Amino acid sequence: MRILLTGASGMLGGYLHPLLKEDNEVETLQRDRADICCDLKTDIPDLNGRKYDLVVHSAGTADDADAISLNFEGTKRLIKALEENPPCEFVYVSSWEVYSPDAGEGVTEDHKLWAVSKTGQSKALAEDCLARWCSEHGVLLTVVRPARMFGKGLKGEMARLFNDVVNGRYIHVRGNESRISIVCASDVAEAIKKLHSIGGIYNIADGHDTSWLELAEAMSANSGAMKRQITLPEKWADAAWKFTPWIPAVKSSLSPETMAYRRKSLTLSAAAIREILPDWNPYPALEVISRQNTTYPYID
Repeated sequence: MRILLTGASGMLGGYLHPLLKEDNEVETLQRDRADICCDLKTDIPDLNGRKYDLVVHSAGTADDADAISLNFEGTKRLIKALEENPPCEFVYVSSWEVYSPDAGEGVTEDHKLWAVSKTGQSKALAEDCLARWCSEHGVLLTVVRPARMFGKGLKGEMARLFNDVVNGRYIHVRGNESRISIVCASDVAEAIKKLHSIGGIYNIADGHDTSWLELAEAMSANSGAMKRQITLPEKWADAAWKFTPWIPAVKSSLSPETMAYRRKSLTLSAAAIREILPDWNPYPALEVISRQNTTYPYID
């Protein structure tokens, strides 16, 4: 099978590329150090008449400033380049952010999309655009919506949280029991390899929802020394923000925006992918993050 992979140097791409290369001919597309060098944020790639059996579009950003231009407009530029020779199959790596951040627990794929962030909005727009294009061109479309991913090359929101934890800047507000879904990037890659010939829309999560405090404690263990996280009653947290907002830990953890964000629960149901792929068995991501899982192939 001839495959085009975008975003091969990203965190997910770093797991996808070697996995897809095991049995296929894979060409990469990204800004540099690729078979096809192109910045999808601004340019339409020149595919020089190439015909692919499968396109895996994992390039994207979680930076709201560039989200529309890369996630949405960049996807449009990619399929414009594919017009001459559409692939047989197309996989799009979307995001949990297409859902409302307070959508609740056990959110399924048919839940109404109500993205708040520019990242989520751009991913939802790209999904809709691809659904129409693939239908018009007879291309089998698979959309994956991973939960917050962890792996080598961690960036964005979770990288910032990790840095706060290891530098003692994370503060947990007592009584905050909101929960989120997480997943290892390696398991998302494995799922994509199995799903691309099936089609459909799939949430991808490890099935073990976690609280912010549990996640912070796992990150602390990952750094080599499990430390008890600072926990404050809500009144004390409010007072800290009111009177000492310049303190790094307070600034990072207790701003009104951060507090509101971390009080919302959004967990993904992975029932659909488990029904289609009963043998897909993801690692418990919290155990992997804390380095307590003895079977996970860690990459240092």
